[in-house]
Amino acid sequence: MLKKSEGFIGQRSFVLPDYLILSNQQHPLSKGLYITDIGYYPRASFHNRERASGCEQYILIYCVDGEGWYSVNEVRRVIKPHQFFVIPAQTPHQYGADVSNPWSIYWIHFTGQNAKEYLQYLFPNQSVWVQDIPENKERNALFKDILAHIEMSYHQEHVVYANLALGQYLNSFKITHFTTVATSAEQDDPISNVIHFMKEHLSEIKTLEDFAQIAGMSASHFSAVFRQKLQSTPVHFFTFLKMQRACYLLEFTTLRVKEVAFQMGYHDPYHFSRVFTNIMGKSPRDFRNDKVQGVDYL
Repeated sequence: MLKKSEGFIGQRSFVLPDYLILSNQQHPLSKGLYITDIGYYPRASFHNRERASGCEQYILIYCVDGEGWYSVNEVRRVIKPHQFFVIPAQTPHQYGADVSNPWSIYWIHFTGQNAKEYLQYLFPNQSVWVQDIPENKERNALFKDILAHIEMSYHQEHVVYANLALGQYLNSFKITHFTTVATSAEQDDPISNVIHFMKEHLSEIKTLEDFAQIAGMSASHFSAVFRQKLQSTPVHFFTFLKMQRACYLLEFTTLRVKEVAFQMGYHDPYHFSRVFTNIMGKSPRDFRNDKVQGVDYL
């Protein structure tokens, strides 16, 4: 297989020297998650890497144009635009650009005490490490900002900044579903419409069938689509929204707990308190006391 030994036109890349990596390992703000290598390869013809013993770091590759592929555990996957994958540390692998339509990629090698947890956060199903992702200009701008600070890494503050921003960058691959859902009502997205409906009816009791009717789907199909996009059942998500609103009322109004319960559609304040405690980890009374220095309106 042909391999390109020199760089790619327009590429940007940087490998941190050992002394900076050691500094990252010891720095209290960086040791949890830090970059060792980073780059952008546009139209990376003949790009190909094979590591029979794996890599010491986790490798994230985000394809923004063209196509490529990767192979892990004897499973080969084609990578298309707006897909990303992560290869776990110490995992033998191979990847490369498509010969006729080479990919353009953003890539990062990262590690740290929390690196494994980030992988589990991005991919709860540990047997699949590739995922579609909607295009996001802010994500790409953030990557370029991180790379620019890494390129200024002769100054430790720039490295710390880049490592802190790395967590935000990785998180953008996870929360994009929520961002897309929350901002796509104008595109007549049924899930977005349902969420808007939920927010407008927090004081009412609604069922799965009510939400499915708004979405124009059967209850079972709607529930499956909703779970896929938000990793939650519709009813549980609606309850979570109610409790977030209850938090606001508890902190910023003088309503009694039972009055907050009634505003959230709970006619039994004790049931409301149990639900609130289950979701927020503390009772409405304790939540308010923590926020309002012990003032009790119950």
